[in-house]
Amino acid sequence: MMTNLILLFLSFVPAVRAEVGKTIKLCENNVATVSISPRGTALEFPMEPEKVVLGTRSTFGIEYIKNDLTISPATMNSRSNLFVYLQGRRFVLDLVTSPAGVGLYFIKDCETNRVRPESKNGRRK
Repeated sequence: MMTNLILLFLSFVPAVRAEVGKTIKLCENNVATVSISPRGTALEFPMEPEKVVLGTRSTFGIEYIKNDLTISPATMNSRSNLFVYLQGRRFVLDLVTSPAGVGLYFIKDCETNRVRPESKNGRRK
């Protein structure tokens, strides 16, 4: 009787799914479109960005947390380019707010001209 009651209760509980992050490979000569969730999106880079410039001010809020950038749209129609500088190289992202936006992106360097993380003493590995 008790197990039937538990099974009945569990049948009313909605299924919970974990969102899977998406990987983007960036090269200096291309622009990647990034769908930003209305609830915010995190971008994880291979190393800490030296500088980040938002093309259109006040369209997104950006916070730095080591190798991550968290991005929150100001409106549901927010769109802007984002310029990210790593080891003197510039990468361009086209940020677009979308209800189907992804919550987590893993940003990887394209196979050529890879960005190599620096060791703690400032030398490249």
